[in-house]
Amino acid sequence: MRTQVHEGTKSVRHAITAMRAGAVLTVAAAIVAVLDQATGDGLTRRLQAAYPADPGKVDMAKSSILTYLFALAAVGVVLWLWLARASGKGRPWSRVVATVVFVAGTALSAYHFTQPHPMLVTVVGLVPCVAGLAAVAFLWQRGSSAYFAAAH
Repeated sequence: MRTQVHEGTKSVRHAITAMRAGAVLTVAAAIVAVLDQATGDGLTRRLQAAYPADPGKVDMAKSSILTYLFALAAVGVVLWLWLARASGKGRPWSRVVATVVFVAGTALSAYHFTQPHPMLVTVVGLVPCVAGLAAVAFLWQRGSSAYFAAAH
């Protein structure tokens, strides 16, 4: 049992590292959205193409989309760090919550491909999901089960 707990500690540490990387990648995705605005404003161009007959909708849509993306990034960073902390403390529920958050985040990222966001912003927004997949995979390894069982 002790060997399983040690291996579990290692896999949970890897999951925590992946979660921290996910938080960094989420911040990077938000920065890409800011850089898009500063260097050509692809969002405005995409919205102008989507609403050619109603230019008044462009500013409103742009403001709404940017607010949504930045709020999503802020929530994402908080969730990444909260789940990393909970996993490190051996909270058994953290595996289930991390899995649900990963699935929801991936679904939202896939949904963004149907929206008039600049492609670079959309693709970069999908990158943190890779960290989420790694974290979830590490959290559900057999050794991690022993770690979470031993923590409580």
